[in-house]
Amino acid sequence: MAKILIVGGGIIGTMHAYLALEAGHQVVQCEKDPQAQSASVRNFGLVWVSGRAKGAELELALRSRELWEKIGTTVGTIGFRANGSLTIAANEEELQIIGEASEMTDAKARGFEFLTADETKKLEPLLAGNYLGALRCTKDAAIEPNLLFSGLRKYLLDNPNYEWLPNFEVMDLSSTETGHHLRNITGKKISGDLLVICAGAYHNGFLSEHMQGAAVRRVRLQMAATEPIAAKLGHSVADGDSMRYYPAFRELSINKLPPQSALASELRMQLLLAPRLDGSFTIGDTHEYVEPFGHELLEEPYDHLQKVISSIFGAQGPKIARRWDGIYSESTGPAIYFRKEIEAGVTVVTGGGGRGNTLAPAIAEESFKLWA
Repeated sequence: MAKILIVGGGIIGTMHAYLALEAGHQVVQCEKDPQAQSASVRNFGLVWVSGRAKGAELELALRSRELWEKIGTTVGTIGFRANGSLTIAANEEELQIIGEASEMTDAKARGFEFLTADETKKLEPLLAGNYLGALRCTKDAAIEPNLLFSGLRKYLLDNPNYEWLPNFEVMDLSSTETGHHLRNITGKKISGDLLVICAGAYHNGFLSEHMQGAAVRRVRLQMAATEPIAAKLGHSVADGDSMRYYPAFRELSINKLPPQSALASELRMQLLLAPRLDGSFTIGDTHEYVEPFGHELLEEPYDHLQKVISSIFGAQGPKIARRWDGIYSESTGPAIYFRKEIEAGVTVVTGGGGRGNTLAPAIAEESFKLWA
């Protein structure tokens, strides 16, 4: 049994804790805030296999999807469901791309299926708008961000080999012959045999020297939640603009798509819509890459998303009730995510970007394979 220190209470850090306990190790997990409150709880809750690049990234996503289902069954309080997704084609160009996607060599592995508009509406009567068809992905899934960490934390705390240290802001780390040591702002020290730092978009402080020149950047996005509605939607939904950004589609006829609106192009917008268990929907999103980021929530993107939703639903659609923003860390190099061993037994893992929630279990599993 090794004693593993984990810095970061977000999804990547928590998946490291979960798998470490599953493997029989002792775990001490610390978090600078009272609980995770950054990108891990400000996202869609999507396990999004459909958009992953072919090859290694898709394989990692499919493995992660297997692990998520196992975790959902084991923990039971995270709202996991294999609901699948529908990417809606609003014009002939988008229809052509989803047709091409349904015939890709890895389409079966992704669970891709081409649906006409009538087939889509039969499957999901709530989507009664004026569109031409949809790409269904049966491998996509969803969890509930508001249940995820309460459920996982309770499960982890039931294990006597797990210790949770909130409000533990790391000031420095050191290593000796006896192990690796972390000291917080009050002077408290914790020690262990292995250390994994999953600090998300926190690239400064004690990590500054290790992140200088790293192939990773921070991204700001805006999102929202709608009012709950009585009618139920079984699938998560994406619009055709999502195919502009997800690498799964980059070798298809993307260059034939009509131009986006100026606003959507400037903010690299797409519609992602995830149904929640309470009948509401999490929707988004925008992308800002140049720091310093603004602090204001712009209203124009929400107006744009509302129009897209209305066109798919065939009515005004659910109204936006809450708005927020978030910042995540994204790998900018060829690596799927950012991993750096800063010294023997000490690893920084971040940069999952918009894939962090999807890939987190498999990313954590790779850590243990490398340590082994």
